[in-house]
Amino acid sequence: MKLYSTFLFLLFSFCTLAQSMQEVKAVTDTYSGLLTAEKLANRINTDFKTNDAKIKAVYCWITKNIRYDLEEFFNPTRKEFRFSYQTEEEKNQKLLAIKNNTVKKTLQSRKGVCEGYAQTFSKICDLLSIENEVVAGYVKPTYAYLGKPLAQANHAWNAVKLNDEWIFIDTTWGAGFEVNGKWKRQFNQYYFNIPKNKLLKTHLAEKSIWNLQAGSITKELFFNQPIYKTPFLQSDVVLVKPNTGKLQKNNNGLVTILVNKLPPASDVRVGFLGNPYAQKVSVINKQNQQIITVKPPADAQYLFLIIDNEVVLTFLID
Repeated sequence: MKLYSTFLFLLFSFCTLAQSMQEVKAVTDTYSGLLTAEKLANRINTDFKTNDAKIKAVYCWITKNIRYDLEEFFNPTRKEFRFSYQTEEEKNQKLLAIKNNTVKKTLQSRKGVCEGYAQTFSKICDLLSIENEVVAGYVKPTYAYLGKPLAQANHAWNAVKLNDEWIFIDTTWGAGFEVNGKWKRQFNQYYFNIPKNKLLKTHLAEKSIWNLQAGSITKELFFNQPIYKTPFLQSDVVLVKPNTGKLQKNNNGLVTILVNKLPPASDVRVGFLGNPYAQKVSVINKQNQQIITVKPPADAQYLFLIIDNEVVLTFLID
């Protein structure tokens, strides 16, 4: 009987550790009502046993229930927090009060910008006794950011310690995206534990310590990269050339993109800003690489590479 009980315990432990994102999401999707951070943390603590599953649960709930506030994004209200303090403890208490207020507003309204997403994620992790930090930094959400380094950070995400290793999570981008001035909710698992080897293609932290696990890149180089879209990052396709986000025309007015591991049956097209129609292009295979050559319109400033009806890369045309 003792041996049988031990076997059951080990089996249960294994199943708990192996909980997939889909399994966790199936549970958190049943959570209803206007939950406070405390109530949500208590519910997650009850339903999940491992930190891995708990962190997934926070990610799943926030990405399903918090809507991106496009009105605040396009017309931001001025937010300045000024306060005096005499001790470090008093400073931390006042900063915590600001954080708690942001989280409360986000949960009550069920909407927010990146700061609301990141602070809410952080607060729930705090209540679950999971070590975490809010990371401020830079992203390039649209073509307008290509080649234009920002003076101030424009995004926030989270670093979470799991199994003695820091992982990076972006609930804002995991919840959906903006298209034609409207926000579309679309759950995306990619932004839970963003692959370290791809992190600096989309996110650059202000504090360099958060970039070290992924490599080293300057702010100027970051903003001069192409804009990598999620379908590209989730694929095995590799961009070989150009190694920046700028396409140079040759003497014949042609630009060339060189990729690797593009599936043979892929439908490849290019689009240009201001042109409503994408054009199909031929792909030449040479030495296990694929060459895409196209002649942009004379006045074209941006090129969008489209694979199987998904925009995957955006370039500036020099």
